[in-house]
Amino acid sequence: MSSIVRRALKMLSHRPDNPIVVVMGATGTGKSKLAVDLATRFNGEIINGDAMQMYKGLPIITNKIPHGERNGIQHHLLDFIGLEEQPWTVHRFVKESTKVVDEIRSRGKLPILVGGTHYYTHALLFKDETLSADEEEGNAEDTEGRVIVDFAILSRPTEEILAKLQEVDPQMAVRWHPRDRRKIQRSLEIWLKTGKKASEVYAEQQERKDAMGRNISSGVTSEDLESMIDGGEDSALRYPTLLLWLEAEDAVLKKRLDARVDSMVESGLVDEAVALTALDKDLAERGVPVDKSKGIWVSIGYKEMEPYIQEQQISGVNSPQTSRALAQAVEAVKGGTRRYAKRQNRYIRIRLANALQQAGEFSMMFLLDGTNLENWDTDVFEHAQRLVESFLDGGSLPENKSLSELANKMLSAPDEQAATNSRVAQKCETCDKILMTIDEWNRHVSSRGHKKVVAAQRKRDAASGQVSTGVPDISGSEPA
Repeated sequence: MSSIVRRALKMLSHRPDNPIVVVMGATGTGKSKLAVDLATRFNGEIINGDAMQMYKGLPIITNKIPHGERNGIQHHLLDFIGLEEQPWTVHRFVKESTKVVDEIRSRGKLPILVGGTHYYTHALLFKDETLSADEEEGNAEDTEGRVIVDFAILSRPTEEILAKLQEVDPQMAVRWHPRDRRKIQRSLEIWLKTGKKASEVYAEQQERKDAMGRNISSGVTSEDLESMIDGGEDSALRYPTLLLWLEAEDAVLKKRLDARVDSMVESGLVDEAVALTALDKDLAERGVPVDKSKGIWVSIGYKEMEPYIQEQQISGVNSPQTSRALAQAVEAVKGGTRRYAKRQNRYIRIRLANALQQAGEFSMMFLLDGTNLENWDTDVFEHAQRLVESFLDGGSLPENKSLSELANKMLSAPDEQAATNSRVAQKCETCDKILMTIDEWNRHVSSRGHKKVVAAQRKRDAASGQVSTGVPDISGSEPA
């Protein structure tokens, strides 16, 4: 939407009908606390948007907000799925969460969505959000939430699934790392269940978004403005939405996450991992199949502890080997948590921000700088409170980049960031390594490790009379 139209809409604005507030951000930034604070202040109820926190129990591994910190605020879609159950597809999440939103509104309260599974958030907010190739397929369930058909190929080894995807949808296959089983499965599943290539489904969706953007930017008469507001005809969003992105400086967040993992270990993380291992054994003995590539089994804190638990069973609780295994497991949890935080922020910064930009709603996403927890009230809550008040009253909102230096840094050119990181798998034959984006490729070929391998290869080639550059031309190379 053009800036002129956006300003005109703001001038004609009134209190939004059925508004929703979204609190999002990386793990460890204080999302749950802010959501409770806002729900307390604005008579709200909270909808959980974290896939792992839907599972019953395991409060430490899943990082659920303790009951004592919920301030009596009702939380929905939290702590209710059996551990042996599969995670909800995005389709089911949207179906159930929209019901919850309606129920909350019927009580005259404000729905506040909070959670770290940002593709859940993305799908709930946008009306026409076919599940992206980076997430799950949205037509996998019928109206009762049951899987329609079980295709045998989807249970085969990843190499076989990828080979089939390369056969039926090579354009999609090239986007995924050959070991990324979940995304390869989902892309093939779309073709199996709909008869359409996943690449075509996403291209059609993108064309609809582009068409909407062209229509909006082509000009809107003043007579149309009120009807657009009242009818929501130009809005890609399901609800009038205010998005609050909690963020912190990288170095500070890294230390905070490491300290949180240490606290989790002290609070019983290992005991929860042992309990999950016992459940896995019990399910196996009862002949219940377990797909450990999804659901609670891939939660950070369990899979990293498995080697330690196995070593403990072999060597005993107090052996040196077990102590080393525990230290390694804790470091693995820390590393996994830091990587997850980066992925969460990347999704917001590129995927979600780009979608909002295309929909003309990017100005409704505000970054709150939670770097200094001692200044939480002034840096985070007071900003959030003013934003929500203005949003609910239909008042004017500040420029989203103006709240802090970090906001100005992070809320910039999401479309350009996305364009430079389009996914195409490329293999460095010299290093036998697969890179998924142009940026990754450029960093790799400039790295010290790659150059060492190239130098060694050149020596071997020189000895045999061959010539090697070590840097293939990716513009004409065959995709991995």
